[in-house]
Amino acid sequence: MRFTIALFFLLCSVVITAHETVNNTSDNTVVLGVVEFPPLVIRNNEKNTCYGKAVTVSTSLLNDMGYKVRVVCPPPARLFESLRTGKIDLTINVKGTTALDNNVTFVEKPFSYLSLVLLTNPKLKNDKTVSAIRGYDYEGMRKELLEDNYIIFDMANSSDAIQLFQFGRTTHLMTYEAPYDYYVQQSPDSITDHIVSKELNIPTYFAISKASKLSHQLQQSFSQLFASSDAATIIENTSKTNK
Repeated sequence: MRFTIALFFLLCSVVITAHETVNNTSDNTVVLGVVEFPPLVIRNNEKNTCYGKAVTVSTSLLNDMGYKVRVVCPPPARLFESLRTGKIDLTINVKGTTALDNNVTFVEKPFSYLSLVLLTNPKLKNDKTVSAIRGYDYEGMRKELLEDNYIIFDMANSSDAIQLFQFGRTTHLMTYEAPYDYYVQQSPDSITDHIVSKELNIPTYFAISKASKLSHQLQQSFSQLFASSDAATIIENTSKTNK
């Protein structure tokens, strides 16, 4: 009798385990992590959500490939850690970010191109202070400035970094041009007579977490999708498809 009861519970546990395994492997929900980057990614602080062209294009693309999508928008440092552990499956980023590169696989077709600039406020004393986003390497610009004895004030996101510069707390600002232009358009009293000290045009890419349970599947899906595409970027490819 004891043997029969023990066998019954053993079979039950096998069935439950098998059921959970099927559910886990059949879950095709992609957690897309994005950081505030207007106008491509705009954060709604009241609802704690993000929207914008990058979110729309990415969600539409993943839906078309058969995935469900859940969008989260943490600060960069938390995003990079979540990609390392596989809590976030996918993001959009430049190559060369130290906290990211060893933990993701990049989709080779660029998502879009961004202009990276170092801005200087000519009205302030050149005291080598720079505002920037915490965790961003800025294609090696951060390292160059540190080696040249600049003092970098790291902020949580692009808006905070831009505001520090706008309020005259730093002489320089490392930023991508699009978020800065968006901020200036939204704020009439913004500094507009800045000097562009440096400028780089760099590509961004989908970056798939190596720790994600969907890592291999996503790599295959993207590879098949863009195998025959002649578009220069994913955004361009999506625009052509939707016409």
